[in-house]
Amino acid sequence: MAKLLVVFRNKILQEVKLAKETVRVGRDSDNEIQLDNPAVSRFHAEIYRQGYPFYVEDKSSTNGTFVNGSFVNWKAALNDGDRITIGKHDLIFQLEAGDYREGKKVDFGETVCIRPDTNRKK
Repeated sequence: MAKLLVVFRNKILQEVKLAKETVRVGRDSDNEIQLDNPAVSRFHAEIYRQGYPFYVEDKSSTNGTFVNGSFVNWKAALNDGDRITIGKHDLIFQLEAGDYREGKKVDFGETVCIRPDTNRKK
């Protein structure tokens, strides 16, 4: 099962298994991952699985969400080991073997055949 390691100042504060369809991150106590930091919006971001792969989606936060140092404009696909930065906290995304096609990373240049039995060849 995929998980997030919540890190602050190089110290792991929490390990969260992604058992729910959507995990919300923010300053408000209604979030599954609550980050007590004024740089974090009340409902800052969501991490969810949409078939394959997992995504992080910024929820119009004030200070933005970053993956591996790059600003997330709306949402971004996650790969094993990616570092999500929210405020002064890092969330390290970790997959286990059953969470994705073995050895396969997300590549938006790739075409995925959902129903190979209907693959048309001309």
